Amino acid sequence: MSDQSDSLPPAAMVARYPVADFDTWKKGFEDNQSAREAAGILGHHINRAEDDPNMVSTYFAVSDVDKAREFLESDDLKAIMKEVGVTGPPEIAWLSPVREAVIWDRELPGMMVSHTVADFDKWLEGYDAADEMRESAGIIGHAANRSMDDPSRVLVYHQAESFDALRSFLADPGLQAAMKDAGVTSEPEATFHIGGWANMY
Repeated sequence: MSDQSDSLPPAAMVARYPVADFDTWKKGFEDNQSAREAAGILGHHINRAEDDPNMVSTYFAVSDVDKAREFLESDDLKAIMKEVGVTGPPEIAWLSPVREAVIWDRELPGMMVSHTVADFDKWLEGYDAADEMRESAGIIGHAANRSMDDPSRVLVYHQAESFDALRSFLADPGLQAAMKDAGVTSEPEATFHIGGWANMY
C-alpha cells in the first residue's frame, strides 16, 4: 500500500447527514466547492452507507479548523444544505489525521471503525505493525485518525474490493488479539459504506 502519511492535512472533519436524493445533493455539493476552498478545506472523500445510499458521510481535509468551523455555522451553508436536499442536522467529528494510504480514484467498499484506546502512542505502534495483516486480509486502502474532542478515541477507515473482505477482517481473531495487545478499551463500532467521488482542491 502506498502511504501518503508524510503529506497529511493539519486536521480533518467527517460530516454525516441524510439527503433526499444523492445525485441531486452531489451536484449541489460540487457546485459549492469554491466556498469550501475559501473556508480552508483542502479536499473531500464521500461515503454512502451500505444500508442507506442517501446517508452520506463526507471526509474533509482541513487546513484551518477555525475557518472551517465558522463556515459550518454560517447561514449561507445552512441555506445551501437545505437547497440541495440535506434532510437532517449533520453529525460532525473533528479529527487529527495520523496515517493515510487511501485509494481516492475509484469507488470501493469501505469500513469506518471507532473505538477507544488506553494509550494512543502504543495503539499507533500496534496499528503500524498490523500493515502485513491488513494486506493479507485484502485491505487495499486505510487511514487512521485521532478524535480532537476525545484523544482516547480513534477512527480507522479501511477499503477492500468487497464488503465480505471487510467483515472477515473485522471478525478475524488475529485482528481482535492485535487490538487487545495495542490497548483497545472498547468494542469497535463499525459502519459500512461505498466510498469514492473524491477530489483534492
